[in-house]
Amino acid sequence: MNDISVALNNDQFTREKPRIHSRRFSKKTLDAIFIIVMLAYPVLQFVITWAFVNFGALSMAFNGSEYYDDFQFTLYNFEKIFTDLFSTVPDQANFLGLNPATIVLLNSLGYCLITIFISLPLSLLFSYFLRKNMLLANVFRAIFFLPNIIPIVALTFAFRMSYTTPFGYLADMFEAMGINSAKYPTSQMLVYLYCIWAGLGYNIILFSGAIGRIPKELFESAELDHAGYFKEFFHVVIPCIWPTIVTLVVVGMTNVLTLYMHPYLLTNYDRSSTYTIALSIFQTAGNDGAMPNELHQVTAYGLFFSVIWAPIILLVRHLMSKKYEGIGY
Repeated sequence: MNDISVALNNDQFTREKPRIHSRRFSKKTLDAIFIIVMLAYPVLQFVITWAFVNFGALSMAFNGSEYYDDFQFTLYNFEKIFTDLFSTVPDQANFLGLNPATIVLLNSLGYCLITIFISLPLSLLFSYFLRKNMLLANVFRAIFFLPNIIPIVALTFAFRMSYTTPFGYLADMFEAMGINSAKYPTSQMLVYLYCIWAGLGYNIILFSGAIGRIPKELFESAELDHAGYFKEFFHVVIPCIWPTIVTLVVVGMTNVLTLYMHPYLLTNYDRSSTYTIALSIFQTAGNDGAMPNELHQVTAYGLFFSVIWAPIILLVRHLMSKKYEGIGY
């Protein structure tokens, strides 16, 4: 009996003995390892392709040497920006008597204005009415989006031919009105017109998707309250898709510093009256015969306007985001 009771006690002790896990790392440690592994590649890419490149650009902006392998600290590159902006030497290619640096700045800022006050409102209106199940709505969406799937080289060539003699259908009209499409500001206005036309489709696709996500109950409620198109547009649609509007406004503001392809292709980049900040940098940096001091100057040029414009973009985004921050669905 004693042997049986001892055996039972040993068996009970064996069953009740807690298991000891042999796992080496805790869950928190494993989660940290996973996050580090997943972030390693993007962080490494950011350091190599952005940090190193921009550190080199930062040093070039303050370099006054005429040699590539030499560094001489100077603020002359930034002083030259102010000298060019406030120069009284007029640009003979325009009738406003503006110097080339001022024209470049006005051209670049113009892309922000036409995006926010012309292109986006038109896209928003078109998207709203297309959502109202109008006849051939999907056909119009395809027509609006067509410029975005055609190569930009072909599209700008076709657009340029419309106001270029002797083939353009607008050339005779400009000539009859005494307008020279190669002179400022007409040349830049044609570039703006192209940007509005070509940008509508992209914006309409995004706005249509955002409007399509609005719950139908909101529109039905507005209908029961006898709200017309005007009230429905401003009190239902705009508040609900406000984050999309803010995003497109921010993207439009970045064009001030980045857009160069459109004037480059539309005006053969040889008309200085259509230069932008990015095109001025591209024109100099892309020249094989550019001297080191010229590269240093355009680097300072880009850095100067980036430091000024980037905080403005962030401020606009912050202020706009507060408008309807409590609305969600």
